[in-house]
Amino acid sequence: MKLPPIRLCAALAAMLSAASVGQSPPQMPRIAGESFAGHKVELPGAARGHIAVLIFGFTKASKTPTSAWAERLRSDFGDQMGFAFYQLPVLEDVPRIIRGMVISGMKKGMPASMRDHFVPILEGEAELKRLVGYQEADDAYIVLLDRSGEIVGQRHDSFSDPGYRQLQSEIVALGNRK
Repeated sequence: MKLPPIRLCAALAAMLSAASVGQSPPQMPRIAGESFAGHKVELPGAARGHIAVLIFGFTKASKTPTSAWAERLRSDFGDQMGFAFYQLPVLEDVPRIIRGMVISGMKKGMPASMRDHFVPILEGEAELKRLVGYQEADDAYIVLLDRSGEIVGQRHDSFSDPGYRQLQSEIVALGNRK
């Protein structure tokens, strides 16, 4: 069946539009919480102007990999201008009746130097799981934002030196862009 030229152009335009929509990077949703240092944090706004790494954890067992990523980032980039990172445990599924105890316990184990970067997230779990491509419950989910707050990289993993070196090189490459 041969389509008239106008219908053929419209069909091609629709296919190209659908293909570009499927390839566009995910949009960072607005997430908000209070850091363990007592500051209100709204992302991606709080990260604008910085290269930022967001480290999400969805289970108690994800504490190990998320803490490992955060420690290395703090050690390598923590004092650099133009860089920010946030450790974001997602606690919406924690029953409200014990949520306060869980948060208090987490805060007691947190060094004061990390409290500004630690923000429990209490809502939007389903949307965040879609954003990060949630698969493995106990992994750390890493989202890399450029200075405009756009997502430019994602991964999920337990911590590994090769994975960290790859993230490190992506951060450095972003830092070299003007």
